[in-house]
Amino acid sequence: MKSPLVPTPRTLADIEIRSRDIVGRGWGKLERFVFRHRRFDGGWSDEVTRDIYTIGRVAMVLPYDPALDAVLLIEQFRTCGLVWGEATWLFEAVAGIVDEGETPPEVAAREAWEEAGCRIGEPVPISTVWSSPGGYGERSWLYTAKTDLAGIGGIHGLADEHEDIRAVVVGLDEAQAAIADGRIQDAKTILMIQWLVLNKSSIG
Repeated sequence: MKSPLVPTPRTLADIEIRSRDIVGRGWGKLERFVFRHRRFDGGWSDEVTRDIYTIGRVAMVLPYDPALDAVLLIEQFRTCGLVWGEATWLFEAVAGIVDEGETPPEVAAREAWEEAGCRIGEPVPISTVWSSPGGYGERSWLYTAKTDLAGIGGIHGLADEHEDIRAVVVGLDEAQAAIADGRIQDAKTILMIQWLVLNKSSIG
């Protein structure tokens, strides 16, 4: 039986952008798009207005030590919870913004060192994902990488980027359990841990 999980062929010709305006700037930018798009029945949608917030491209890496069967995670304050009146210090994989002229694997290696004092091997691609496609323009490159996590941990980060980061090394089994009990709440990090659980034999 032919799989239905085949993307519908689409190009920019199937989107009519009527306006694109920057409505806010800060760390990132908030843009308002007014558009129509091709429907699955071949016709055109009604005019739609959507706001998209974008900081940039991101590379994330989950360092893995096969000898310890352990991963490196970082904990830091994230502003997301303030929207809901919560204090959100979250456990996540190492991550950083990909600047002009950089590649995602280069950023993964740089950030592992800056955020955790960890030297990683060649980054192994997990996936490239849209973080929250309904309203967020961020595209993330996800990796794991073999490393030696003996002696890794402590407080790290760049002062000029206001970073206050705690690096921790935990067994992969505990990381998976932390997904179930709610200690890990970042969606991309959850995806990366679950991928590694299924594919760690190819990393070691």
